[in-house]
Amino acid sequence: MMSRTVLVQLKGVTEDMYQNIVEDLEKNILQGTYKKKKLPSVRELAKCYHCSQSTVVKAYESLKMKHIVYSVPQSGYYVLENLLKNEVVDNSVIDFSTGNPLIGKIHIPDLKHCLNRAVDSSNNYSALRDLHGTESLRNIMSKYLANFQVFTSPKSIFVNLGVQQALSMLTQMPFPNGKDVILIEQPTYRFFTDFLKHIGAKVKGIKRSEEGIDLNLLEAIFREEKIKFFYTVPRNHNPLGTSYSKAERKAIAALAAKYDVYIVEDDYFGDVSSIDHKYDTIYTLGDHYHHIYLKSFSKIIPWFRIGLVVIPIHLVPTFEEHAWYSYYHSYFSASLVSQATLDIYIRSKLLEKHVSSIRKELGQRLKALRGGFRDIEKYQMTCIGGESGFYSYLKLPEYINENLFINELRKQHVLVTSGRLYYIDDSFYEKGVRLSISRSNSREIQKGLQVICGVLEKYIK
Repeated sequence: MMSRTVLVQLKGVTEDMYQNIVEDLEKNILQGTYKKKKLPSVRELAKCYHCSQSTVVKAYESLKMKHIVYSVPQSGYYVLENLLKNEVVDNSVIDFSTGNPLIGKIHIPDLKHCLNRAVDSSNNYSALRDLHGTESLRNIMSKYLANFQVFTSPKSIFVNLGVQQALSMLTQMPFPNGKDVILIEQPTYRFFTDFLKHIGAKVKGIKRSEEGIDLNLLEAIFREEKIKFFYTVPRNHNPLGTSYSKAERKAIAALAAKYDVYIVEDDYFGDVSSIDHKYDTIYTLGDHYHHIYLKSFSKIIPWFRIGLVVIPIHLVPTFEEHAWYSYYHSYFSASLVSQATLDIYIRSKLLEKHVSSIRKELGQRLKALRGGFRDIEKYQMTCIGGESGFYSYLKLPEYINENLFINELRKQHVLVTSGRLYYIDDSFYEKGVRLSISRSNSREIQKGLQVICGVLEKYIK
């Protein structure tokens, strides 16, 4: 009879061999070593690695679970075509240029569990598309939104692919006020600005700075211009990284009711905001007639695109109609599996756990960012934001050429984004660069800001 010690040793050898086969196959597949789709047979690999066929089968099954290979009965194993390759990350680069977090850097076992359950549960959903989203998710969303002081009925909630789809339809559909000019903050969300330019929409801008917005000017614009809606990002502003005070939010809500202007409030990162746990949205402070509320989960759950829009009940039929016809040129609704996954993620309290983890990590990053700002401000730079969210804005002094500054940072492996991208035109533009800390840890932030200081030092010399 074989001793226990020998059995343990043999098990260890088998496990090591199994891992070696998995790692070798995965590496070779991603490098394109196998020009043909079909992979070596189980017998060939067993002979090559001097192991049992069952060990090879176990390795192949592991790769099947990772969706890298698939099997054909009586034929063998094949490479899955059009593999989604991981983004190649250069660890020597500090990337302040994008607001999209890297999926690989986020803990995902909980989400995988929810996804597996979602695949099973979504079998019970009707194949007919529901423009509003699944009833189950809308019901839980109604309760979830109440945590943010957004009280609404499931009938007013539309689940979609994200903020951009909702903004596209809101821009093009008629509103009861009969007006046709879109008012946007300057600067603001780049992709909405690009969209407005692309379709030739009537657009007017209003300056937003670190001090907020000129409410007297806002009232004058509401009174004198045909403003259909005012698109605003009250907190975690992109690109400034600032937030409106409660007095400002309350005043904006009152002006909307007074002048029959709709407010489209983009609260894309509200789940993680740690400025004020008793924060009241403009939607909360308003009359619920002139207010449309947008939320996106893309920044905190980047594995799939999903968001929602809360539409006042009198606008629901018009929004439904435009959502229906949008399918001729785009896709509005999030997939059933994505909706089911988010549903389970919220009901199981895992989203709450996930957000708490993000908030803690973000707090550490923001602390590092603010610490670096103190050094940067010595070079006549104005640092805006850094209190919440991913974004902040560095206003450049006159003696610095923006493009040369960005290129010099790139040469030293620090990426930033030109501030010009967030303005509708040069009449509002304030020279600067946007920083995003979505992909950088505290150490990288400190290092990146030191590089920025080094470049600024060269300009002074």
